[in-house]
Amino acid sequence: MTLLAFISFHNTQTLAMEAYRKHLVVCVTAVLLCCVSSGEEREMVQAKEGQRVTLNTREDGCDSKVEVVWIFGPEKPVSRVARMRNRVLTTNYTKSFGNRLKLDPQSGSLSITELRSSDSGVYMCQSIGVNILSQQFNLIVYASVCTPSIRTNMTAMNSHCSWLTVECSVKSSRELRLSMFRGRDKLKETSRPDPSSTLHLSLLISKGDEGEYSCVAENPVDQKSSRLHTADTCLNNGETLSWCNSGVTVRLVFSAVLGLALMVLVVDHVRFRRQTQQRC
Repeated sequence: MTLLAFISFHNTQTLAMEAYRKHLVVCVTAVLLCCVSSGEEREMVQAKEGQRVTLNTREDGCDSKVEVVWIFGPEKPVSRVARMRNRVLTTNYTKSFGNRLKLDPQSGSLSITELRSSDSGVYMCQSIGVNILSQQFNLIVYASVCTPSIRTNMTAMNSHCSWLTVECSVKSSRELRLSMFRGRDKLKETSRPDPSSTLHLSLLISKGDEGEYSCVAENPVDQKSSRLHTADTCLNNGETLSWCNSGVTVRLVFSAVLGLALMVLVVDHVRFRRQTQQRC
């Protein structure tokens, strides 16, 4: 019994030592990786939602004995997302990526399909072999830009249409800028850090400023624009169209039409009474 107990105790100690060694190796490796990557410059990568992006490693081909590990985090790499070891590829570490991660079996490059804004963050590639090589990427995923709205404000113009106000608006998103141009000349620009807001711009246009105006919404990966020509507004012929914008003139016209209608009714009524009296 004593011998069996000794053997059991020895096996337990051996297993404990092996577990401790594995834990120690993991900790030392993590420390080394942090030391290696602390001074590593991050390569900036910009892409649009729904597209595919590939984070290319520096190696055209990896030794089959080299282990490639990809780690991701919104601000710093903390979670393993992909791994290649002995040409065996594993990409199902997190549910957030699903089956959208692809590893190149030759170079270890990581591809992400159907990009989402939540994919933005820091990606670190570790090649672990005789040496430990580190490479980092800062991926920023931008939303598609909405087409801006451009219109004339009918309440912000004078009665003779010698000037009017043009307004631009667009739903905001990450690093979105809204600009107004006359031809190629930029007149105004605005942006806002809150991606849930709406960007607005307005511009007063007077006679003599005729031409084509445009609103341009853009971020680093996408751009949309809308155009307005003053020939399509009352500035094109203020004398002809100004009456439509004068409340006084409209009321006068309405009163005249109403008076004419009343006169017709009165004449018809008098004529009808005369015809009735003649019959009697």
